[in-house]
Amino acid sequence: MKVRVFNIGGITQDYSLDLEKGVTSYEAPNAYGKTSLVRALISLLTSSIKAEDLLNVFADSGYIEVESDNKLYYRRIKRIKNGLSEDKNLIMDDDRALLLTYFSPENKLVTQILSGDGNVEWFISATSKINEIKAKKEELQKLLTAEINARDDLQKKYNNIREIQAKIRAIDEEIDKLEKERESSSNIVAKTTYTITLTRQNKINEIVNKIKVKKDELANLEFALKKIEEEIQNKESKVSPDIKTQLQKELEEINEKLKLKTSDRSELEIELKVLERVLEEVDESDKHHLDTCNVCGSKVDPSIWKERAEIISRELRDKTSLLDSLRNDIIGLQKRKEEIDLRLKEFQTLENEIAKLKAKKEELINRIGSVKFQIDDLERQKRETEERFNKSESLSGAIATSDDSTSILKRIEELRKKREEYEYELQLLGVPSSILEELKEKEEHIEQLQKKVDELQVEYIRRLTKAREEFNRISNQLLRKFEFDMEAEIDGNYRLIVRRKGAIIDIKKLSSSERTTLALILVLSALRAYFKTPYFIIDESAMTFDQKRFNRLLEYLTEIADYVIVTRSSENTEIKTLPPKQIEISS
Repeated sequence: MKVRVFNIGGITQDYSLDLEKGVTSYEAPNAYGKTSLVRALISLLTSSIKAEDLLNVFADSGYIEVESDNKLYYRRIKRIKNGLSEDKNLIMDDDRALLLTYFSPENKLVTQILSGDGNVEWFISATSKINEIKAKKEELQKLLTAEINARDDLQKKYNNIREIQAKIRAIDEEIDKLEKERESSSNIVAKTTYTITLTRQNKINEIVNKIKVKKDELANLEFALKKIEEEIQNKESKVSPDIKTQLQKELEEINEKLKLKTSDRSELEIELKVLERVLEEVDESDKHHLDTCNVCGSKVDPSIWKERAEIISRELRDKTSLLDSLRNDIIGLQKRKEEIDLRLKEFQTLENEIAKLKAKKEELINRIGSVKFQIDDLERQKRETEERFNKSESLSGAIATSDDSTSILKRIEELRKKREEYEYELQLLGVPSSILEELKEKEEHIEQLQKKVDELQVEYIRRLTKAREEFNRISNQLLRKFEFDMEAEIDGNYRLIVRRKGAIIDIKKLSSSERTTLALILVLSALRAYFKTPYFIIDESAMTFDQKRFNRLLEYLTEIADYVIVTRSSENTEIKTLPPKQIEISS
């Protein structure tokens, strides 16, 4: 496999690398570009690593190329006027690569397990892609809730229609009764006068009703506008440019601190390994009462070995304490970084919501202006109609009717006016048969959605349980393979449980080596069960295995990935490749 990288992260020159299948040891000094090379390789497995996270900040263009099995994969990035453009051909595009192809102290799972947190439901859900089922279920649940609310609104509307129809039938029966009563006591003149008067009044009533509807609509629009303005003001009060700038500055400072502390930690871990090796040699010399130094070859008093061992042990304890402090600092900084990232995303969400609200505000203002114009036009029509009717009445004069007839006419007029109001309400509510049909469709859709939600929930639990059982099976096989005197499992609450000789042990009480091993076991279990990667990268600083276990780990990894890359910090730069069949020999 051939790798070429240019202007990616800290790699500012054309860098090429030939990798053979098996284990490749990549040794280089700190700040030499190991992290940039690793990020470049992972970026060919997932597009979640963005172009802006790859291209060197001072470069106008850069690329990553991998040629494997006569196929070329690449990401080619160019800086343009308004940002970055990219041409890419990825090996795969799977977010799980961030968790499952690079094992280092920066791995989210490693950080969590080292802190003693054993809740791994998120890891199982993400690596087995169960979270996609969960997200789909939640999406359907929202749709189901919306459909139920819509169904309830339709049912309420249908009930209102039935109630109004009953009222209209009652009015019609009363009008019919009054008409018969009036006909028996009225004459043709009175009837004609009533008809003319009623026609005129109906015309005015029609305009009045329209004005009322438009004024109600105007009041609702103005109330909605007021609410939106209050919501905009409320959201704008939560978005402070100064706080956002301060958070961005703090994020830059945290990234710089993380870079420095990670470098310090790597150097300190190398020093600890050297001291441990020296202490082993001193203990060996003291055990055999040697009078010759293995390092310089000079004669020494055998009694001096104990004193040297105490000095080295004391220095080991001091540096181990300093290393734990650095790791805790890194964990704290990473946690704060996640908090700041969340705050910045919340700011962006609020800004987007404010923009949408302002657009809606403009729409309401335009609608209010239109409704006001319609109200003014209706008021003008009402005045002109009343003036015409008044002139007509002054010319024709009033036709007298009996007191009983006048009372009946007045009541019929009231009833018809009321009927018109009910008919207008019916027009607004809609056609009953259509609403009934829509209700039926809603019920069927709700039933289908509920069935899908229930099926997804069952499938989610089934897959999560299967993934847990798969981990429990594979994890203990690996622990025995690496000769660790403990057992690990994931319980029904999807928390990591560790036992030693049958007794449950708090993860926080395990050594950092054992906690790192648990994180590695989780990653290897997921790789074995769910994910196929062409290469696996491991930062040796994350491992505290002895040479025998480390060689067994590498041998196991070559069964999962064709290319296994081990990064090491060293004063010199060296790349060595060991084919799979030679790993066991090297141990």
